[in-house]
Amino acid sequence: MTKILTTIGPVSEGRYFKSFLEKSDLVRLNFSHNTLDWHKKKIQKVKNIFPKKLILVDIPGVKPRTLNFQTIRIKKGQKVNFGFKNKKIKGIINLSNPLPEIKTLPKYFSLSDGTFEFKFLGLKNNILSGISKQDFTLFPKKGLNIPMSNYNDKLQEKLYNKFLNKIKHLKFDCIGLSFIQNYKVLRKLKKKFPSLLFISKIENLSGYTNRKEIISYSDAVMIDRGDLAAEVGITNLSEYSEKIIMDCKIQGKPIIIATENLNSLINGKTPTKSDVVNIDYYLTKKVDYLMLSDETATSKNWSNTVNWLHNYLSKKSRLPSVSKTLSIEEIIKNLKNQTVVVFSKKGYLYNKISNIEFKNFFLFTENKRLKKCLTLKRNFNTEYVKYPKKSLDKFFYENIKKNLDLIFRDDDYAYLVNVIFPRKNSRANSISIIQKKDFKK
Repeated sequence: MTKILTTIGPVSEGRYFKSFLEKSDLVRLNFSHNTLDWHKKKIQKVKNIFPKKLILVDIPGVKPRTLNFQTIRIKKGQKVNFGFKNKKIKGIINLSNPLPEIKTLPKYFSLSDGTFEFKFLGLKNNILSGISKQDFTLFPKKGLNIPMSNYNDKLQEKLYNKFLNKIKHLKFDCIGLSFIQNYKVLRKLKKKFPSLLFISKIENLSGYTNRKEIISYSDAVMIDRGDLAAEVGITNLSEYSEKIIMDCKIQGKPIIIATENLNSLINGKTPTKSDVVNIDYYLTKKVDYLMLSDETATSKNWSNTVNWLHNYLSKKSRLPSVSKTLSIEEIIKNLKNQTVVVFSKKGYLYNKISNIEFKNFFLFTENKRLKKCLTLKRNFNTEYVKYPKKSLDKFFYENIKKNLDLIFRDDDYAYLVNVIFPRKNSRANSISIIQKKDFKK
């Protein structure tokens, strides 16, 4: 079943915090917001209530964020300038980090995961200029995205190390690394902080291009659809997300889907049809986590959101499976070109697979009549044995050892089928692989 990753914020830390944690399989703290002391208290609170609950910490990375401490009203058609360390220049919105390298001049750039767009005017003297395409209110610490840009890996590594050294005394479990562009930074961090789980956030073109190497060094991968769409273009989002998921599946790495999974519940009581279809799509992809960001960090409607998603995922997990559960007999039928050793007291199992022509079939049974019948069949060997009430493992071992040459006449290994939990009306319910070298004469 797909799990829930919730983000802790000022609205979700109150009297119902325990209920919030109970329905969260993994909890997240975004260190780009609030103070270090605030986060420290929340981590302690989580661990006091649920000591084994995993905590994911998203630390500030190389992505520039606006340093306005008050809201700023931006008008459509207004020219706006952004810069790093330009406090003395009037009319500039200062940024937390240097602007990325731009190889190809973009037509636009954006704020807040692509929500607010600007027509690109130019980049000169480390000042980015643009014309706002809409009226909006700019809240503090909003991220800036410039399509197809590339970040400085050395600066990224420096920022990560600086912040990790500052918070390493806190009791968290996972680190979310924003804008990972190659595996080298990730490899160094894993060596320095071996006890942490590293979740790589693939959010720009460089990260996407190098995704296979990044995935191989990651403990899990987060697809931050907001930043990724703003960096590579909204038309590429579905294709890129699909390929990241596929490569994670190939390498067996957990996948987290982030950004606007249930934004319709920030203010509404029920989700929109498009949000439900979005969730169902990722459920068909068998992603490991759906992440809730603003839905639980800033929305007063967080309880309704968490409850709805928890109930929805539970209902989905209880739906009947389209595929039929394989029985042990159906599995054995696929082993007709192998050596199969079966311990079946009454021989009931054989009756269900009697129409199969096996390469080499060896049966141990108390059914004397069946033993005689199988003597007539090609590639079948049967031994009459008396089943003990105890020490079945020893019983299996000794009888296989006695017939070693016949069982392993064609192969050095065989498939052993037996009753692992013997009880009334029990049938064969265990299949394992045995090798000749394990039975010394």
